Amino acid sequence: MKKGGNKIIYFLVVVVCFLFFPEIVIRVLTPEQFARLSDLTSLGGLFSHLFSVMIFLGLVSILLGVLAICVSKKIYRHLIRSRS
Repeated sequence: MKKGGNKIIYFLVVVVCFLFFPEIVIRVLTPEQFARLSDLTSLGGLFSHLFSVMIFLGLVSILLGVLAICVSKKIYRHLIRSRS
């Protein structure tokens, strides 16, 4: 696959993680857990609680997307080498 194709796939994986992870977290957390998370990420009230949670979830989801790409790339390379 060409380098441009790889970059498109990487971009799509990060976008998918960016869309799904925050939604899953927000749906699963109870209001009390969400309040604790917002207190933790707002640095003691320095930032807006909801805004800080959204930034935190966005950054975590991007990192998970990049991690998923790295792990899947290593697995794919291992499978290709074992078939040869």
